[in-house]
Amino acid sequence: MIKFRIYQWLLIATLAVTIGCKKDWDQHNTVSDGNSGKSLKTLMSGINNLSKFEQLLAQSSYANILGSSKSFTVFAPTNEALTTLDPTITNDTSRLNKFLANHIADLRFLTTDATDTLRVLMLNGKYNNFFGKKVEEANITTADVVGSNGVIHVIDKMVPNRLNIWEIISTTNEIPALQQALLLKLNYQGFDPSKAEQTGVDPITGLPVYKPGTGIVPRNRYWDRVYDLRNEKNQYTFFAIADDAYTTQLNTYKPFFVTGNADSTNDLAGYTIVKDFTMPGLYTQAQLPDTLLSKFGVKVPVNKANIVKTVKASNGIVYVLSNLSIAPVNKFLPIVLEGENYSGSSHDRRSNTFFRDRINSTTGLPYRDVLVSGHGVALFNLRYRLSEMPSMKFKAYWVAVNDFQTATFTQRLAPGVATSTVFPYTTVAVNNQTEVLIGEFTIASFQQVYDIFLVGANSTTAAANPLVCDYIKLVPSL
Repeated sequence: MIKFRIYQWLLIATLAVTIGCKKDWDQHNTVSDGNSGKSLKTLMSGINNLSKFEQLLAQSSYANILGSSKSFTVFAPTNEALTTLDPTITNDTSRLNKFLANHIADLRFLTTDATDTLRVLMLNGKYNNFFGKKVEEANITTADVVGSNGVIHVIDKMVPNRLNIWEIISTTNEIPALQQALLLKLNYQGFDPSKAEQTGVDPITGLPVYKPGTGIVPRNRYWDRVYDLRNEKNQYTFFAIADDAYTTQLNTYKPFFVTGNADSTNDLAGYTIVKDFTMPGLYTQAQLPDTLLSKFGVKVPVNKANIVKTVKASNGIVYVLSNLSIAPVNKFLPIVLEGENYSGSSHDRRSNTFFRDRINSTTGLPYRDVLVSGHGVALFNLRYRLSEMPSMKFKAYWVAVNDFQTATFTQRLAPGVATSTVFPYTTVAVNNQTEVLIGEFTIASFQQVYDIFLVGANSTTAAANPLVCDYIKLVPSL
């Protein structure tokens, strides 16, 4: 009997919890789904303080879109927020459409989705930052009004339809003229197969054949090599410097780009200055650290006191500074050539070439090197190809581990050409795993392509003419 009563009480308690939960769930459904049968267009008419936004929608090509079956998120500014809207926007259908499209996104985004910053794609192709109860600088005052085809968030500010960073650079006067001119000079015409008209397939290569003249699109070397500042999905922090600061930096870097042509020297020096001026991510002034690391490993010192202008972009932020100088000693970093990554050899001796995975007994770190042994060729060499080498002096080092024979041997570095005698032969000691300074050499003029050769002894004897290399390091002498 006692067990039966306990069972009865457990059953009653379970039923009570179940009924209570069902009641709570029914109430939840009533709150979130009460508008489920109403379109966003209908819902908006019932929300106070959105009549001006509704009126603008009625004037635009988006008049009926919020009544469609697709799913949208609308960030709707209040009447008060729209009082400062530029009349030229309301009187220009194209500009009005862009403005409104910057407040409407495909798909449904609730505030509960934005526990971290979301980059939300708007109908105008721009992205806005949505985090918690904010979209860009606007606060969401009424959130998550759910309808049959999406959700409405009421906001207290308009969301500006901004230019992206590249549009700011290329179509406005917001950044100083000299840096702007250099960046635009990097424009060129490139080929995009997705934009080209295919006329067939090459029967030999199997590659597509395109109609001549199609697929030609504007490109820019800064987009290719640094960051594509047109990209709306990502965010960047871009720095520009005043013309006098740019000129000072240009004069500092021109000696490293001797070409015999003033224009090409200026262009090469200018690119070297600005290539480190874009950082991934958006840094507000409060977030800006004293030093940032560029894509190329260069430390960029940022003095916030030098910021003279801030321009917000759809994909980040632009800072114009009175000065942002990077010393050559910090700009030109050591170049490391891994021994196994050679680009060619004087003779095909692949059967005598070994790639070894080792542990450096001095550092305790793993490394991989190349060993060419028993090749039977006097003056056998490996070539290492470099690109865009500045006109300057370098100190050369190598790590060459002779742990495969008990006798020493010699090898040398030959900068520029394999027959160069800038460096004499250097003895490779047994079991030395430390860096060895080979000497200094100078590149007198800028070289688009430059070769360094590792040359073996002028002997065909196996013990005398091996080549071995963990890495070669070239350190600018500044």
